[in-house]
Formats: sequence, C-alpha cells, structure tokens
Amino acid sequence: MNTSGFPVALKGAGSLGNETDNFRGLTKQAVKAWQKSVGLKDDGVFGSESIAKALSDNSSPSSSLTETSNGTADDLIIASLRAEIANLEDQMATSQTSSYRTAEDKEAIEAIKKAISMIQDAEEQIEEAEDDGDNVSRPQKDLADAREDFYDAVDSYFKNSYEKATDLALDAYDGAQDAYADAGGETEEDEIKELIDEIEEMIEEAEDEIDEADDDGEDVDRAEDILDDAKDAFDEAEDAFDDEDYELAEELLEEVEDLINDAIDAIGENDDEDEADEKIDEAKDAIDEAEEEIEEAEDDGFDVDEAWDLLEEAEEELEKAEDEFDDEDYDKAIDYAEDAMDLAEEAIDAIED
Repeated sequence: MNTSGFPVALKGAGSLGNETDNFRGLTKQAVKAWQKSVGLKDDGVFGSESIAKALSDNSSPSSSLTETSNGTADDLIIASLRAEIANLEDQMATSQTSSYRTAEDKEAIEAIKKAISMIQDAEEQIEEAEDDGDNVSRPQKDLADAREDFYDAVDSYFKNSYEKATDLALDAYDGAQDAYADAGGETEEDEIKELIDEIEEMIEEAEDEIDEADDDGEDVDRAEDILDDAKDAFDEAEDAFDDEDYELAEELLEEVEDLINDAIDAIGENDDEDEADEKIDEAKDAIDEAEEEIEEAEDDGFDVDEAWDLLEEAEEELEKAEDEFDDEDYDKAIDYAEDAMDLAEEAIDAIED
C-alpha cells in the first residue's frame, strides 16, 4: 500500500520501510482508500473481490508475483490472510462458534498457514543466496509458481471451496519448498534423510558391538531381541519417509535411537541377572546359617542380643536385594545381597558369653 499511493502510516510502524505483517486499524484505512480508488466497496475487508483486483493489477511476470517488496499486493494479501486466520482461530476456540467450522475449513486454514510460512522461508533463502552472488533465477521461478498457487488457494478459501483451497495451498507449499531447496536451503526432507543415514549407521555399529560381545562369551539374547525391534521400527520410518510423512518418520527414528541404546545396555544383562540371583541365594543361606548358630548359642546361654540385631539388618538388606532384582537393577541387587552376607557373618561374630 505504501508504494501504491495509499500509505498505512507516515512514520513509525507501518510506514514506508517499516512495514509489518499485521492487519490492524491503519492498514484497514489504507485498504479502504485503495478499494474506493479502484471502484470496489470500501469496507476495509480484503476479501475475494479485493484479492482478484490486486492480482489483476499484478499479473505481469515482472510484477510483485516474482519479487518481494514491502507494501505490495503480495504482502497485503498475506497480512490480510494472517488476520483472517487469527480471527478464525479465535472463533474456533469458543464453543459457540466452533460448531459451524467444518473439518474441511480447518484443514484449509492449516494448509494455508503452512504455505505462508514456507513462502516466507523461501523468500529469505533466495535473498541470502542472491546476496552471496548465486544464480537465483530457478528458485525465483519456483517461488512465483508457488505464489500463484497460494493466491488461488486464498481465493478458493474465500469462495468456501475448502477442499480446493487445501490442495492449492499444499501445491504452494511444495513449490515454495522447491524454491527454498534450489536456493540452498535444507528442507525437512533433507533433514529426515540425513537422520535416516545416521540411524542406519548406529544400527550397524550396535550390531558390531553385540557380535563382539557374543564372541567374548557374553549373553546377548536380549540385546539381539531389542535390536530386532529397532530394525522393525527403522523399516517403518523408511516407509513413512517414502510416503512423505516426515513427522511420523522423525518420531519413529527417535524411537529407533532409544531402542538401539537399550540394546547396547542389554549386552550381558542375563549374565548380571544370573549373578544377582546366585548372590541372593547365597545371602539367604548365610542368614539361615547365622540364625541356626544364634539360636544354638542362645540355648547354650550366650549373649546374642547384638547378634539378633545384626541378623535383622541382614534380612533388611536381603529384602532390598530382592526388590532391586524384581526391578531388574541387578548391580544394586548384587550389592545389597553382599551386604546381607557380611552382616550375617558379623552376627555370628557378635555371639558372646
């Protein structure tokens, strides 16, 4: 508006060189003035008729459809749509109005928001590439096509053609993403592909570590089972990637990474379990043996009060060992079982006349 003879403001926010994406009172007044000048109803609402008029005035290849400049019809459309989206989201947040917002309506809004964000990312990436002296003719063409689809999506939305608006907005997103990538930006697809390669390498390293442990005689049965689960999840992630469901692919790859770590942690786990089970049995035998000796000493008239106290502590440590064993923390179970055996031995030593 500022460059079309209808300034939003003469200074400060909204003035030439200080434009924003906000669509508020000053912008509305500028829109009304523009509408009146082109023979439209001057209501300040940048709806389908205003969009059509703005597009017809910017239809040449050298116009703002292929360039980014503050205050152009492009920016006005985006600012207006942002205001419309914010308004609709406020309505959807209330029970009184959410009932008449259809699923198709909401889907179209989300697709348009996604397209806006990608278009702006592409614009910034193209500017950066241009500043670096790169040839940006191809990404500029992709972006121009994306903008065309975006405007058509907006127009379809205001005509309540929500399904068409969604399809066009997604086309705009894809086109803007191509522009972003052509200008040197890393797309979501690129990021997930890199993550897939990293996770695949982690799986191979885990396999090598498990094989080496197996050669050393460690128990790797559970580790192999967990790694098999990781491989299954990895296959699902690759399928999601092929289906272009990058969000699901990323979630599955994070799950795979956790499973790989669990598999490595499980190397030799059964050996630890066996050792813990054996230590607990030894502690039980030690306590039983100490109890017999204390009872015999008590019958013979020995002072066994301290011995009974120590034996009670031994039984408490044994109980802790069994709890840790049930929780599969075998290292702690072993420690508690050994403490129980030491206390049982001390109990026997404490028997006095």
